Amino acid sequence: MNLSVDNLSVSIASKKIIEDISLHVDQNQFVGLIGPNGCGKSTLLKSVSKILEPDAGMITLNGNNVQQLSNKELAKKLGVVGQFNKVNFDFSVRQMLLLGRSPHKGLMERDNAKDYEIVDKVIKQMDLGKLADRSFLSLSGGEKQRVILGRTLVQQPQFLVLDEPTNHLDIKHQLSILKTVHALPISVLAALHDLNLATRFTDYLYAMKDGVIIKQGTPDEVLTEAVIRELYEVECRVYTNPILGIKNIEFL
Repeated sequence: MNLSVDNLSVSIASKKIIEDISLHVDQNQFVGLIGPNGCGKSTLLKSVSKILEPDAGMITLNGNNVQQLSNKELAKKLGVVGQFNKVNFDFSVRQMLLLGRSPHKGLMERDNAKDYEIVDKVIKQMDLGKLADRSFLSLSGGEKQRVILGRTLVQQPQFLVLDEPTNHLDIKHQLSILKTVHALPISVLAALHDLNLATRFTDYLYAMKDGVIIKQGTPDEVLTEAVIRELYEVECRVYTNPILGIKNIEFL
């Protein structure tokens, strides 16, 4: 499933947050958004997810205008994992995962064997076996983030929108989650904070600053010392790890 964002502008409380942004995500492509806090990454993702309505421009998912899709239609196609996931009701982890099947259910339709099979698969996939019967509210921030991503995978979307998906996670689970997402046969648009993870897992990058895109291209084209200096106002050294053969960024 592909995504097109064309000439998008969004304001919040009369303040322009992003202006005239265009980007594209191809079928099964992992596209990353990078940039400093407040540059508009989350606003862009909320617009793609139909949480915010743009001032101008259009967002299409496989040619369908996102703003014209019902919430249920959109949820069957697009899954979202945000930075902050507040839950006020005390479900078990397994019950939380089952909520991911909601877009596929009719009114008052009960969970069935297929739903439980999908949940069991995701529990294994996300390393949630030891947490499955725990209260969601009793979990750490990182554990909750893994459950929220698991719930989104139970939804079986064809497109994933991720806003800092590795927020609160330890290194093991940062790598595990991004490896899992990268291996899925779906398209992904993700805001990423860690540039070393961005260079390792993304196919294409958009660099944002002050509500506009200042650079786009492959990780090799975008993650240069000059672009990083312009984005974050810090000095760094970009080099290729001689053992692993992957690009590393070292901040000075």
